[in-house]
Amino acid sequence: MKKIMGRGVLLSTLLFFSFMGYAEEWQVVRENAQKSFHKTVPAGNYSGITHLHDDIYAVVSDKSDSALYFNFRIQVNPATGDLEQVENLGYTFMVDGSRFDGKPWHGTEKGFDHEAIAKVSDSTVVIASEGKCRLKEYLIKDYPAKLYLKGWENVWPPEDFYPNYNFESLAFDSIRHLLWTIPESTLRKDGVPATPENGLANKLRLMAYSWSHGLQDSIGFGMAMYAYQMDAPSTRRKAETYVMGVSELCVLPDGQLLVLEREAFIPKVKLGAFCKCKLFLVNPSNEKRISALDLLNQDSPFVKKQLLTEWKTSLSLVKRSFANYEGMCLGPKLEDGSQVLILLSDSQNQYAGVLRDCFKTIVIKKK
Repeated sequence: MKKIMGRGVLLSTLLFFSFMGYAEEWQVVRENAQKSFHKTVPAGNYSGITHLHDDIYAVVSDKSDSALYFNFRIQVNPATGDLEQVENLGYTFMVDGSRFDGKPWHGTEKGFDHEAIAKVSDSTVVIASEGKCRLKEYLIKDYPAKLYLKGWENVWPPEDFYPNYNFESLAFDSIRHLLWTIPESTLRKDGVPATPENGLANKLRLMAYSWSHGLQDSIGFGMAMYAYQMDAPSTRRKAETYVMGVSELCVLPDGQLLVLEREAFIPKVKLGAFCKCKLFLVNPSNEKRISALDLLNQDSPFVKKQLLTEWKTSLSLVKRSFANYEGMCLGPKLEDGSQVLILLSDSQNQYAGVLRDCFKTIVIKKK
């Protein structure tokens, strides 16, 4: 990673160590029902979302290696924030920046497992690859058709994580120049992941990378780390598949964070499966930082969190609402000044013809 100091970097560093003063509380004013748009959204494995411009959003898939992200048009009712239309407009592919020949990426790397995306400037995005245990920056060129490999990259040793439990979340604070992420579950050095059998609460590391702009290359440097503890599992029943972790982060305009905790329970017979989501508000500026060398335990200074809302979807003989929400970002502001959150679920390519690619909006505002 390059180290370049300048006025922009110094300002970013100051904001990094003291990025927010007084912050107000937020509340949910409306939670709109989830919807699916099967005519305009093909079956996929959509797992992360970020706003690009106007009503266009970038959505990543955890099963695609050639399409770096898909361009979605998402339209909401300007009065209620309810979804009116969602449409997949097609993909933006990756090209080899050393060639600049406009040909799609045909590199040897496969299995990216892209789980999250964050726009960090008008020309760059960062994508979290769970398969590669990394965060990587890409340059948007010939917008919006192509993405080129860029400079910044942060790679973690795969052995730090339990299988399929590393980078799942990304959010960018464009005012304070902070790139936020958090592992989906407990790191190996901090314990074991939560299961219905052990009843543990996952202990996670919430991280903010200071991000500099205004240079020839965007430079990510420096990191603040906070201890975050999830709620314990809500069930003790044995599952064939069980996933408990933070599936997404979102930065609010005042610098506070929304944390989406997700618990997915799937028994062998599939009927009785449920996905429980909890949306929390945290204010890292009021919390004590930890070191990467600190081991998390019951005495760690876990950040305080405020529950804003929770919802549960399920699969039964009479109900097929099951939706595993993995993506979340800010949408538009409504006529009354309240803020829309847009969430999307991963249907596993509309598994067995039962699941749907669901979208949902939540409207929030300051108290």
